[in-house]
Amino acid sequence: MSTSTPQQPPSPSSIADLEAARAAQFATLTRTLSYTLLLACPAIAALPPRKLDLYTFGLGAVWVASASHITHQRTGQGIWRNVASRVGPPAALPTERAREVKRELEERRVALRGNTPAYPPTQDKGKVIEERGVLERVWMGQEEEGWKEKRLREEREALEEGRGYGDLILEQVWEVWNWGKGKGGDGDEKGDGKKGGE
Repeated sequence: MSTSTPQQPPSPSSIADLEAARAAQFATLTRTLSYTLLLACPAIAALPPRKLDLYTFGLGAVWVASASHITHQRTGQGIWRNVASRVGPPAALPTERAREVKRELEERRVALRGNTPAYPPTQDKGKVIEERGVLERVWMGQEEEGWKEKRLREEREALEEGRGYGDLILEQVWEVWNWGKGKGGDGDEKGDGKKGGE
């Protein structure tokens, strides 16, 4: 008869060592698998028959997950957060002066968006256009408030006269091409071609 020795419970340090070894193995396995899938997924998608179907989208999703895993291991963030942090505005401004300038810009933007008239009686149009942001100035140009109503009124009048949308488009293209001058070329708004002395 053989006598078996009772097994002793493992010590806490050996459990921690075993868990650390398993975690390291798992990290190595996932890193290797991620690099393999990063290369294999596009290769499999390029094999014939090449078609855009559910399997191709699945390979693309696996490729993105692999790239995100590798990016997370290298930078500590996933691929989407990494791209967002580089493209988007910074989450926190680095200096007190930068925070102060940002706060002033926000207050100014809120004041400009308020329910104030577009051109206060004490302010001229040119000064208000200068106060617009760069993007708004490029997009809107020298247009005043109420430009939509003006265009709708012109459109309604043109349709009542019997002209079509093609004529309206040609007139607007002509106006842009000639820097706001009418068809006569002397700056008349109606574009009737008549000069001042005729």
